[in-house]
Amino acid sequence: MITGGAGFGEIARAMAEALRNSAGTAPATLQLRHTGGVVSSCAWSERRGNLSVDFLAIAELLRDRPPSALEVRLDADGGYTFTARPDVAAVSPGRLVFDAGFRYPGHPRPGLPRPAAAEPTGAPTDPAVRAEVTRLTGEFAERYTAIKGGPPPWPAGRTEADLAAAEARIGVRLPEDLRALYLVADGDPEESGLLGPYSHDSLTVLVDRYLEGDPGSYGWEDEPDDDGVVFETAPAGHVKRLSRNDWWVTFGSDRSGNYLAADLDPAERGRPGQVLEYGRDIYGPLRYVSPSVTTMLTEVVEALRAGRYEDWDVPSVAPETELRGDPARSYDEVISNAADIDLTATVAGLPERDLVQEVYLNDAGDVDLTVFEPLVSLRSLHVNRARAVTPAIRGLEVLESLQITADRVDLAAVAGHPALWDLQLTGVGAPLDLTVLRNPAAPDPARPGEVRGAGLGAGLRPAGPARAETGHGPGARPARLGPAAAAPGGVVRGGPHDAAGDARTARRLRRARSRGNGDRVLRRPGLTPRGNGSKAGHLPATACREVAKVPAAAINAGKAQFVVRWPP
Repeated sequence: MITGGAGFGEIARAMAEALRNSAGTAPATLQLRHTGGVVSSCAWSERRGNLSVDFLAIAELLRDRPPSALEVRLDADGGYTFTARPDVAAVSPGRLVFDAGFRYPGHPRPGLPRPAAAEPTGAPTDPAVRAEVTRLTGEFAERYTAIKGGPPPWPAGRTEADLAAAEARIGVRLPEDLRALYLVADGDPEESGLLGPYSHDSLTVLVDRYLEGDPGSYGWEDEPDDDGVVFETAPAGHVKRLSRNDWWVTFGSDRSGNYLAADLDPAERGRPGQVLEYGRDIYGPLRYVSPSVTTMLTEVVEALRAGRYEDWDVPSVAPETELRGDPARSYDEVISNAADIDLTATVAGLPERDLVQEVYLNDAGDVDLTVFEPLVSLRSLHVNRARAVTPAIRGLEVLESLQITADRVDLAAVAGHPALWDLQLTGVGAPLDLTVLRNPAAPDPARPGEVRGAGLGAGLRPAGPARAETGHGPGARPARLGPAAAAPGGVVRGGPHDAAGDARTARRLRRARSRGNGDRVLRRPGLTPRGNGSKAGHLPATACREVAKVPAAAINAGKAQFVVRWPP
């Protein structure tokens, strides 16, 4: 079935075919948002979660069409339903943004204070730094020539005037050694090996990339509902724990989807000009590459001096460096079949457990979360398919996010945690009393929170009274929590969807975000019928805005998901 006007038949068939190639025989949904200049996608199936769909050919079909929102839903029997709407904002599911300026902790809006190191002064490059970079690049060129039989194929360098003009455009003074590098060569398009596995972009590309979208957003834009915990980059204390920073300036890449950024706003132990990496192969926190561009050049030249390199039949020389060394351990840990193991001994025996920031605990029976207290850096904990959970987390002092799928949860054990701002409960069959989460120090506690019908997506408001979304579809009654039931300021939301919290899905989402694949975060759950009669995500806006008075009382979650958020 096709709705949405004439001329969409070819597009509908192309979307259905592309989705079927990715989803197989499973019911699945593909949504495209065509703004007139950009086409973004979101795709998921009930079996595999988020999907990657090749929609480039479809984007070409949309090129000369006016902005629109398109959706294809595949049925298990092979049929599909296509819908097109002329208003991008009307794409299913609709989303109401109450405060576009709100961000969750660690997700700042643009406008961060400019550090002194980033002030564009127009002054020439530091002579000592320029001399050192010139010496290192000169030695690299000599050794490259000896290996390849000709000089490195670098473009001519820029001038001080070029640098000053570029910095005036972006409002940032580049690190002194990066400035010096541009005075030698305006990029390294042939990937000579000057920065090891990376190469720097031209100055023009650097400027254009910085000015595109929000500065420092490294690969995607932080929207109000981007609520992921931001993890610490190793070594600790060098990089600010932020999802983006105005003063991260992308200047190069490995030409394979991973990018280098100069950090002009480091944490306490870092230094301005330190080099970070983000992109396709970086999951979780940014990767710390080197203290500076100068250090990178030094490591490359030292490798060539020692004869530690490979000479490929391409313009590149491949020096053997530690610039892409793997970390000692991953920031996350997956513990499976937890009911069948000695969980206390397993946690105590984790290698370098002080580096563990995220844990997925799968298939536990009855579990008390005090078992994780040895993990002093734990910020995100997912408990999947447990029987009963006692979330005694006072000893997990930096924990920010707790997601639990269990039959029973003792919410009283969560109350008063100093850092927790994200609590998600799924599949709880026993009644839940949210009054235990009330913060007695919250300002103006007499103001009630909101309880609204499922389907509005993430609640988007700054710190204030809690809100909840509960119910199962269009028939659910929005309600209002009285003062006694108001949780701490933030968001409480719920919906009848499955919140599968496995590491593979989380990593796939992070990879999708770093690739900049459009709208893909917090879109899959609860958007289409899930076999229980619910159509969360398709509530009319008028129903979503209704508010009815009900007595303050405990909230019976049934089999719905609840999400509770509040600022630290």
